[in-house]
Amino acid sequence: MAQVGVADADVTVIQTLDRDAGCFEAASEDDCKRPGSGWYWDETNATSPNFHDHLTEAKTYYTSFKKPLVWWQTPFGVPSSTPGGTSKHYRDNRVHYFLSHPAELVGAGGLGVVFGAGADNETDITTDSGQFQTAAKAYFANSAPL
Repeated sequence: MAQVGVADADVTVIQTLDRDAGCFEAASEDDCKRPGSGWYWDETNATSPNFHDHLTEAKTYYTSFKKPLVWWQTPFGVPSSTPGGTSKHYRDNRVHYFLSHPAELVGAGGLGVVFGAGADNETDITTDSGQFQTAAKAYFANSAPL
């Protein structure tokens, strides 16, 4: 990262996943076909992949470069125990976890999170059954100081 100029930047932009986890699990659309697994993270942080694994890695970026972290293109999918989903209604738990555990993101060096669909077929703020609105209200009622 130093070779691409992170040390000279104002922030470090990092990503969790550019599509809903369920999109890759279903692999029913061309832009959802990717090798690998472990797209959906364990919210209990008992098994990998999980949010603590990701935040530990994120904190190494913050510690190394002393630049606040901004998560970009965080997917809107809705938590579900059923893998996959359908177009515009895939599962993911990043909105749920990030907005209900803001102190963990700040503790890793976080400054902010940008949420957005990575493709037209992804879950978005109009197809998430109100999840983002509910989570954002809860976050603003109990935000984490920077």
